[in-house]
Amino acid sequence: MPTYDSVIQRVAPDIEFHQNRYARGLGEAMPAGCRWLDIGAGTTVHHGWIGPSEQDLVSRARLVIGCDVVIDHLHRNRSLAAGVGADARHLPFADGSFDLVTANMVLEHLDEPEVVFAEIARVLAPGGRFVFVTPNRTHPVVWLASKILSQTNRKALSRVLERRAPEHIFYTFYRANSPREIRQLIASGTLRARSLEQFSSYPFIRRPWILTAVEALWIRMLDWPVLRGLRSNLFGDLEKTADANAAGASS
Repeated sequence: MPTYDSVIQRVAPDIEFHQNRYARGLGEAMPAGCRWLDIGAGTTVHHGWIGPSEQDLVSRARLVIGCDVVIDHLHRNRSLAAGVGADARHLPFADGSFDLVTANMVLEHLDEPEVVFAEIARVLAPGGRFVFVTPNRTHPVVWLASKILSQTNRKALSRVLERRAPEHIFYTFYRANSPREIRQLIASGTLRARSLEQFSSYPFIRRPWILTAVEALWIRMLDWPVLRGLRSNLFGDLEKTADANAAGASS
């Protein structure tokens, strides 16, 4: 009997699990010796197994701070030098405190993304990077869920599809989950997009294997240029403009 993994390897072997893509992109963007803030840090930096490991990434940073609204998760995160209970709309840090801010599957939970993006820009030093991975709202499953399901039902769907414990499932809003929305959020601020990449992660359907195979075939079709905007995830690498502080001081 085919398994989930064997179906993927046979039908769509080039798929990159979204956590592996995030780990790879984070490794490419991370400045050596950086001061790093992980928003919605939870219990771990990432869940990937290919690319830079959590330990490798943490070892490159001079300081790693995590913030989350669930304090218990921060207590269980061994990668942090310190954890701070905080809402991302009100980051308790001075201007320019960090060279790197990250958000692993967090943007979909923001009900006021414009406020959060302004806070991220504020705490980043000029030239600092904001790196994230999040669901792509133009993916058919994500789009339908955001349009026809209540927040409570979306939480239940996440539990079924992603097999996550209830403590790791939060309400979703999908207000910063497409390249167009990200560009609108940063249009009038000090962040600029270095990369906004829609990519396909592993199939949502885990069983029966025949449905996994059908979804894997669909994922292969998303390599066609006309369909690439329907891929399941969005990786972003934003940079704070280097002259941001100077511009503010001269105004």
